[in-house]
Amino acid sequence: LLNIFQANLYLYSRVLPQWQATRCASAFCFRRSLSSTAGLNSDDVDVAIVGGGPVGLAIACSLASGGDGNVATSSSSRKLRVRLLEAGKLPSSQPAAAAAAPDGSFSNRAVALSPSTVAHLRRLGAWNDADPRIAPVRGMRVVESDSDAALTFDAAQIGGDVSGEGALAYVTELAPVVSRLVGQAAKAGAQLRDGCRLESIDGDNSFDRQPFLHLRLTNKSSLRTRLLIGCDGFSSPVRKLAGIEAVDVPYPRHKAMVATLEIDGPDGLNGEAFQRFLPDGPIALLPLPGRFASLVWCSKSDRISHLIKTSDREFLADLNRCLATGPAPAAPLVTAVQADSRASFPLGFMHANRYASGRIVLAGDAAHRLSPLAGQGMNLGMEDAACLSRLLLEAASNGADPADPAYLLDYETQRQRQTQCYYWSD
Repeated sequence: LLNIFQANLYLYSRVLPQWQATRCASAFCFRRSLSSTAGLNSDDVDVAIVGGGPVGLAIACSLASGGDGNVATSSSSRKLRVRLLEAGKLPSSQPAAAAAAPDGSFSNRAVALSPSTVAHLRRLGAWNDADPRIAPVRGMRVVESDSDAALTFDAAQIGGDVSGEGALAYVTELAPVVSRLVGQAAKAGAQLRDGCRLESIDGDNSFDRQPFLHLRLTNKSSLRTRLLIGCDGFSSPVRKLAGIEAVDVPYPRHKAMVATLEIDGPDGLNGEAFQRFLPDGPIALLPLPGRFASLVWCSKSDRISHLIKTSDREFLADLNRCLATGPAPAAPLVTAVQADSRASFPLGFMHANRYASGRIVLAGDAAHRLSPLAGQGMNLGMEDAACLSRLLLEAASNGADPADPAYLLDYETQRQRQTQCYYWSD
């Protein structure tokens, strides 16, 4: 809590006054022209994005298209020259053919997407409402471990309705979403480069001292860009190269595990998410199509390590015992765990003190890291993407440099206000 308080104190004592001063001065700032090639060599770009996950790809799609990802309807005067750099391998632009029938296996990398995230993906053309492997979450049940206390609610009670289905959220495998974003970003004209890592940044990254950042990449190549966006995860090299400090608190005593499960009965969880709080940490079950469900279980590190290694029979017995602990209403009965779907990952808290510095700005996990049980990591990142894209396109429409502090500090202020709310409840 002390670290969170310090982050809040920094925000209100340093960031907001600077944003207000910059906004007041912005009317007198020199506006650099951003017509599609003004001041740019053939290999230069307006925006370079490091990180080929959903957040970076969504930003690339919006900026390259000049709007919502639809090349046919977007304004050419707002389109920016964008290059995305991914250290690993970008997936094919076509979702895997294995995504055919819900009776097949499911990836353990499943995410619960909020209505606002789904709406943004739909605008970008990266959401398929007819995909049979997407499961709407129509209700949720939360229970205590050793009492009859329980909380149930549905979409109608909180207004979480998208496309008339009455869904609180939508659970989908991550891979098809990323594949569709790759296709839409390429279609919009973004330059996508995988197997390419940012090594260093030459010189000063301040806005006033130079019109470009000089990036040194792998294979001794280089790139000049007006703005660098870091979407490269909670260990973000971009954040470190920018000299942006962060409140970073690992949780070494606890880990999280994921797995794909089968639930008793033909309808599985029947569209209802289930969460039980235990003394060592919570268990969450998210509905997948048919009888399948996605598990996220947080507990002590040694216990998670044991759960990963133990036999399926022992794992299921332990899981069902924990789900059914206490006098609360009956929990779902797990009948099987998908082969090779059990995996674990470390937990931690991270929040960058600044989201923007000079010609560098952060989005997604590079700016903030939450517990996976909050279910908001990708959702917050996609809201970062939507907000930053909107402001950068506004800057382009006004003939401003994409790294203009007036726009970047506006982004930082809007997003910090929202993420702070989640940190107090994480």
